[in-house]
Amino acid sequence: MRYVLSILTVSCLFAVPSLRAQTESQEEIAQLRARIALLEERLARVEASVAGDDEEVVEIEVERVVELPPPSAVAPSWTEGLVLDGDLRYRHETINDDAVSVRHRHRMRARANATATLNEDMEVGFGLSTGGIANDSGNQSFDEGFSRKSVGVDLAYFDWRLSETLTLAGGKMSNPFFRPGGYHLLYDGDIRPEGLALRMSSGTFFANASAFWAEERGSDPDTMWYGLQAGYRGSPAQGVSLTAGASVHELSHAQGRAPVFTPRNGQGNQLDANGNYLYGFSQVELFGEMTIDLAGNPLRMYVDYVTNTAAEAFSDGLALGVDYRRATDTGTWNVAWIYQDLGANAVVGAFTDSDFAGGTSDGAGHTIRAGYAFPRGWNLGLRYILGDRGEAAGNLRDYDRLQADIVFNY
Repeated sequence: MRYVLSILTVSCLFAVPSLRAQTESQEEIAQLRARIALLEERLARVEASVAGDDEEVVEIEVERVVELPPPSAVAPSWTEGLVLDGDLRYRHETINDDAVSVRHRHRMRARANATATLNEDMEVGFGLSTGGIANDSGNQSFDEGFSRKSVGVDLAYFDWRLSETLTLAGGKMSNPFFRPGGYHLLYDGDIRPEGLALRMSSGTFFANASAFWAEERGSDPDTMWYGLQAGYRGSPAQGVSLTAGASVHELSHAQGRAPVFTPRNGQGNQLDANGNYLYGFSQVELFGEMTIDLAGNPLRMYVDYVTNTAAEAFSDGLALGVDYRRATDTGTWNVAWIYQDLGANAVVGAFTDSDFAGGTSDGAGHTIRAGYAFPRGWNLGLRYILGDRGEAAGNLRDYDRLQADIVFNY
């Protein structure tokens, strides 16, 4: 526009001699000059208006740029919260059960997990493990002519943080209940219960609750695992941490029905003449764990006591343990000792430790453990179990087990 107005102005200027040639009237010349002045004034106004429009456009563009969210505010893809991990364990073990001959075998267990954080309040996980349908172990023995080994779903869950103190989990999950010393008196560490669990933690107080489906039946009532746990977790003195509490666990509709998971084998629990549970399971648990600093390393002591109020005999269980140090970082080691005395009906035989007393209740004895962490994520572990089993079954005999593990974590 500025270019066009300039041309008009120049044209008017060149028109002056021509007009002068046509008339010598001073009046006409004066009028022409007035018109030129008017054109120059209009040109100045147009230029000022154009300049103002340019500034407004610039301001609008700047405002739009400022309003754009920074890169850090853009919602990340859920794949950025995906974590993959797993482990591989190679085991050699020797079993000496007086009722049978000495047994030597090599075994392996492999697990792989994927955990995705969908947002700050929601996590989902999925995991696979060798072991097929086994509920308390992923071990696979080296036999059967190099046959392919079974793999099954080990984890499939969601974990939803409802508030700062409350979390709801659902699906097939890791056991949500606190176990003193991480020990397996009531439930083996590989048990993956299925259903719903609620966890609460507020200051020094924590609580857990469960509604798990142990057996679903089409016509009869389901056998449920209801659990409630409450406890204290704090530091009563410098260098000392303490966890203590109580739990109640109910296995509903169990008495007079076939054992869960192994319907023809009570796994230490007493059965009636029809092969069904002789007693139900209403368990009360008391537990405590204390860790103190000893020479710059943790010394942990713990106790776990359970009684089944629904059973009339062999209804109590007790575990005492102490361990020193942690085999985590390269060059670190740990040692541990545990004593266990577990009555036949104190706990559900299908859920208890899969190694002690042959993976059943109705056993007592000692366990000694040691471990060492090597570079690049692999550990060596040794465990020796010595005790007896079969008192309630009327077949009391010695039972010893030696395990040597190499574990690779990734």
